[in-house]
Amino acid sequence: MLDTRKEIERRLLALRGLDLSDVNRAANMLTLGIGPLREVKNFKGVPKHVGQWALHVQCAWRLERAGNTVATRQDLCGSDKEACATADRLRELLVQNGPTVVEAVSASEAGGLELALSGGLCLVIVPDRIEGSEDWRFFARGVDAAHFVIEGGKVDPASLA
Repeated sequence: MLDTRKEIERRLLALRGLDLSDVNRAANMLTLGIGPLREVKNFKGVPKHVGQWALHVQCAWRLERAGNTVATRQDLCGSDKEACATADRLRELLVQNGPTVVEAVSASEAGGLELALSGGLCLVIVPDRIEGSEDWRFFARGVDAAHFVIEGGKVDPASLA
């Protein structure tokens, strides 16, 4: 039987020691670029610079510093203007004022994830655990390989292929 916690930690161990290189959003999904920037082409063939790794978070999350909440998923659920302002604020905090380094990765059996970051920050990801609903995904940017996906609080079996 798959140990979800160990599998998450094994997969995301690659992030230890890497800087956050981008913070963005797509609707209310938090998107993080992690690692050195490299050039890839978007779906239109236009070059863009992205982090080596991507973490896309569609479930509940919060960014904490010293036990205080800095931002949450709810901050991306307001108007487009409010969500853009939140993404800009997070980008400034985590990238532009950085570097913000991933210092440690820990996971839960319920598909949760904590990224301990430099500067006393911690990103806490809490799966919604709704069957058939994607919680978060992790993948190498610009590489044709399976994404590691947590869906309904469990590892999506297609992630293990």
